[in-house]
Amino acid sequence: MSATPRRLLLHDTLATAPLVYPFTAGWVTPTFAVETRVHLAAINVGATDAALIPAAEITLLQTTHQVVPDFAAVSGSLGTIALRVPVRPDEIERAPVRILETSGTAEILARATLQPFYGIEPVSWHREATAAAQVVIVEGAEALREPEVGYAEDLCRAWLILTGEPVVSHLLVIPTSWDEAVASPVLSALRESSAVGHKRRRALRIAVADHTGISRERVTTLFADMRWSLTDDDRRALLRLLQRGNRGSAYPYPWRIPYAGFVAATEADGL
Repeated sequence: MSATPRRLLLHDTLATAPLVYPFTAGWVTPTFAVETRVHLAAINVGATDAALIPAAEITLLQTTHQVVPDFAAVSGSLGTIALRVPVRPDEIERAPVRILETSGTAEILARATLQPFYGIEPVSWHREATAAAQVVIVEGAEALREPEVGYAEDLCRAWLILTGEPVVSHLLVIPTSWDEAVASPVLSALRESSAVGHKRRRALRIAVADHTGISRERVTTLFADMRWSLTDDDRRALLRLLQRGNRGSAYPYPWRIPYAGFVAATEADGL
């Protein structure tokens, strides 16, 4: 195939920082366009784009894109999606839920855990800042901050306790028309980003801590608990999460997830 990558879109958030920051810091300079976005959804991904997207968005891209499992963001017992409530969660039976400025993955995870794990029945879901809600879902650096009032619960940890499985928050997708040769520049750039980020991990952690206001110790603990590619078990966990959190959402129910038929070699997995 003679096609070449148009651009690589990257969701710029705390969970993806080890893969994204080397691009924004200029440590990696690919020969094609790279765009970072604080908010990234399927609607932003063009037919010729590769993208590191919130995992829920793959359900809207199944006919045009495929997942390359070599690059992802996988959380275990510490994650970047949290539940905020004014009282103990077990004191709430039914409540409206606000998902202001969160990704689709955060919404799916909340739908999969609120009732099964916490016993909270959502009566409505809101993205408006003015919406009154007793339950608020936050994501990114905000999820690691202690609330000024009330309680905070790590939803990635809740999912792990509930199912024994991790949360795959982000995926790398490429067009289904791409073969390994066309995908090679994107994968090479991401391999370089992963390797440079690992080599310069101390500087990366300091930069992320300074930017987010999260302590370096907390950032270090978070990244040490995460993984950056998908195992077979992660693939099954991802599909289960997308299916169990689907009900009531605007995302299609996924029967399967399309994966690329080739595998690229990855660099250091931990930061």
